[in-house]
Amino acid sequence: MTDTTMMDRLKEFMECEGRSCSFDSELITPEYVYRMWGGEFSMEDIEDGLAEIRKQGYTTFGITEARI
Repeated sequence: MTDTTMMDRLKEFMECEGRSCSFDSELITPEYVYRMWGGEFSMEDIEDGLAEIRKQGYTTFGITEARI
């Protein structure tokens, strides 16, 4: 199970990255997050967290994609 705090940080990180430039949320890779966070979380935890966030439809700026 992924730490809720890490999930919140991942969402916030995606929002900040989205505000900083023209951005595609798919460009945020586990490797990129791992490097930016200085290895604070394991690569596996980051991979799982990003997969869960994307599964929920979360993109950037707190907007979710419509599910049909």
